[in-house]
Amino acid sequence: MASPYAITPSDETAYGTLIHLHGRVLLITGISSDSAAQHNRLAELMVGVLSRLTPAEQAELDAIVGAHEACWTQEMPAQ
Repeated sequence: MASPYAITPSDETAYGTLIHLHGRVLLITGISSDSAAQHNRLAELMVGVLSRLTPAEQAELDAIVGAHEACWTQEMPAQ
């Protein structure tokens, strides 16, 4: 089964790596470092931990993220 997590790596223009869950940004690395490599490695480690969630924990995370997105979407004005 494919992982629900993906990483958009940091580069020398933006210090912060994005961790995605089902294609939506879940986390941004926020360490005090000007090293893209350190941000990217931190994201890899974090995805490793997240990938070990039990199915019940993953479902809980999906529900929390989904509920937040539904609330946020309802608060956004129509374009």
